[in-house]
Amino acid sequence: MDANDLRRFFDALGQGDFGTVEGCLHEDVALEFPGRRFGGRLVGRRRVAVFLRQNQRLFRGGLRFEVHWAAALGDRGVVQWTNSGTTRDGRGYVNRGVTVFRFAEGSVVEIQDYLDTERLSETWPRSGPPKH
Repeated sequence: MDANDLRRFFDALGQGDFGTVEGCLHEDVALEFPGRRFGGRLVGRRRVAVFLRQNQRLFRGGLRFEVHWAAALGDRGVVQWTNSGTTRDGRGYVNRGVTVFRFAEGSVVEIQDYLDTERLSETWPRSGPPKH
């Protein structure tokens, strides 16, 4: 995978094209977030895809991503991004972060997201994100 593949991943996520998103993910992919309430680790293509879909559904028209830069070297990639959207109850939302990817066998095997997870957790229902 290269920097253009990473840009396409975020474009697909922002457009709700989960066929493309899932096509990038290894069967045993792991997604990890920092933080207390929202932090944790999800393992498996299905669990990661369900989480990403659920998160997009929290926003009217989903979250839009702007990739500021992306780079890949060997089995690692990094993307700096900003996202924005409007919550279902009409509140504006903006966040920014860096996502670190690890690749194997031509797909993403690990995603580590670094962002303001407290800001993100404000958009989730009180029950919170899926259990890890």
